[in-house]
Amino acid sequence: MVKNIRPQEAKQLLEQGVLFVDVREVEEFDEARIPGAKLIPGSEFAERFREIPKDQPVVVYCRSGNRSAQAAYWLAGQGYSNLLNLEGGLLSWYRQGLPLDTQPVEETYPTAHYTDLTPHQAEAWIREGAYVVDVREPYEYAMGHLPGAVNIPLGRFPQSLGQLPRDRKILLVCASGGRSSSAAEYLVGQGFSKEQVGNLEGGTYGWMSAGLAVER
Repeated sequence: MVKNIRPQEAKQLLEQGVLFVDVREVEEFDEARIPGAKLIPGSEFAERFREIPKDQPVVVYCRSGNRSAQAAYWLAGQGYSNLLNLEGGLLSWYRQGLPLDTQPVEETYPTAHYTDLTPHQAEAWIREGAYVVDVREPYEYAMGHLPGAVNIPLGRFPQSLGQLPRDRKILLVCASGGRSSSAAEYLVGQGFSKEQVGNLEGGTYGWMSAGLAVER
């Protein structure tokens, strides 16, 4: 069962010591987070969800409440109960004037094991038959995406692994290259080779800045 809760109710649970799980990506978490929250990015969720206890309430949140709702319903399918989704996400929490932790996170993240590509290198991959995956949200994808790109939002990426071909190069794209780098790292961890997995540096913005066309 998944229940949406408002920020003030969530604050009371935080004060009671309830676990908060942030399902955003590393770069988002680094900027600001709910104090004491545990980071399990959506791109790592299928691998790490067992770090979340089943015997106590858990509050999940993201930027706006959408990715965390997806994560919570996925957890419910794995047998979790007492799942609470922060309605409106971190944006709503902030608008209520509730505390944020903005101190730098002292963590070391692994060196990238995928191939970073400039827009023109990515264009060459596409000409050679690469499978293009846009990991942004559907509304972002609809505003303009690389020609032929398939939309698989990052929050659903682990569950959609079976859609990806093992016999083609895979080009991952987001708005600026951050979310897609997380997806690329996840694919390499699932057995895809560094040479097979590419991340578009600068994302869709970089692609358009290079004068390359998008579809809408």
